[in-house]
Amino acid sequence: MRAAASLRLRLLLGAALWIGIALLVAWFAVGALLRGTLERAFDARLEAVVLSLLAGVEVAADGAIALDRPLADPAFARALSGWYWQVADGATVRLRSRSLWTDALAVPPVAATGGQVQSEAVGPDGRRLRVLSRTVTVPGSAQPLTFVVAGPQDAIDAEAAGIGRTMAIALAVLGAGLAAAVILQTTIGLAPFRRLGRQLAEVRRGRRERLDDRTFAEVAPLVREVNALLRHDQEVVARARTHASNLAHALKTPLSVLALEAERTGSAEAAAAVAQMDRMIRHHLRRARAAASHGVLGARAELAPVLDDLLAVLERIHVDRHVRVAVEADAGAAFAGERQDLEEMLGNLLDNAFKWAAGRIAVEVRLDGPAGETGGLRIAIGDDGPGLSGDDMARATRPGTRLDEAVPGDGFGLAIAADLAGLYGGRLSLDRAPAGGLRATLDLPAAAPSPFSN
Repeated sequence: MRAAASLRLRLLLGAALWIGIALLVAWFAVGALLRGTLERAFDARLEAVVLSLLAGVEVAADGAIALDRPLADPAFARALSGWYWQVADGATVRLRSRSLWTDALAVPPVAATGGQVQSEAVGPDGRRLRVLSRTVTVPGSAQPLTFVVAGPQDAIDAEAAGIGRTMAIALAVLGAGLAAAVILQTTIGLAPFRRLGRQLAEVRRGRRERLDDRTFAEVAPLVREVNALLRHDQEVVARARTHASNLAHALKTPLSVLALEAERTGSAEAAAAVAQMDRMIRHHLRRARAAASHGVLGARAELAPVLDDLLAVLERIHVDRHVRVAVEADAGAAFAGERQDLEEMLGNLLDNAFKWAAGRIAVEVRLDGPAGETGGLRIAIGDDGPGLSGDDMARATRPGTRLDEAVPGDGFGLAIAADLAGLYGGRLSLDRAPAGGLRATLDLPAAAPSPFSN
């Protein structure tokens, strides 16, 4: 099964990609700029040494070359320190730093007097050197002298590496900050969609009828369309109920005529057929109405008021039977469906219990049934009557089945309750009650608790 795509993940991955590219570009660009700055500073130091040598060199009358004062940098006096200088007359080295001992630097020739060359060479200890050479004509010298100053290339590399580490830490901190900002921005930016999802769940569970249209401009068209769909759904249900009601009224008159005709002719078979037609029509009209209303978003019916109303009516109808009813119900229990359908199911089951009970009926409502995505609602109605055998329980939910003709009824009560429960994804099951009679158990989808209930 293909995993659902995540808009949040796509935004985060896109932002992470561009942040990574930007940080890498910054790493290379800033690193190159910093290395160029280090190299220019290194070359400026070499040039300063060349100028110091120029200022301190002296040529005697006999052509001997000497330095009137040593250089201040002690690195040139330490053997193989990596910092070297020499003064050459053509191919002959006339002066050299103590760090060179008896070695000489091999450098490319300078093109002309006054020229300066930047190059690289290998020092006496095998280290890479950055070399600056300048050819200058010194007073008293028969020919131009070449001044050569060299420093270790790894000094630049080490300093660049140190700066690079610092820059890497700084860029990592910057990247973490940008990532946190992107996550925060994505969370805030997608918050209206999460709120929309919660509101849709509340509509589905019967906690609200419409989505809140006071939202951001980008989401407002979606909210308007969903609200329009909800209104259309309710209008379709209303029209279906109206059509079912109109059909019932349209059939009532012809059935009445047929019933009168059967009574006038004294035909028992015709009277039975008319009664059967009446029961079948009422049964299928109820199913059609329930099927039309099933799945309407936002449908919700509280159990307590429905039970109170039904029991008040049935206790008056069966007042001569002196039946006591005990009700145990979880607080806030609600059915995720139409109140009329709940009344139809419970009314049929309670009426059946009143007809057969010897003196007691137990009604138990629990929020622990298996039906429905939003949680289960289990309603058990048991009596202390004669009950049913296993075979009779299997037959009892068939439309038109009457197990005892002596008791008033049309044989559709349990069938209607079972059909309505099935339309909502639930079921009706029959078994023996603890008091010995029949227990009818409805498993239905439960509506979420109302935010306005105590």
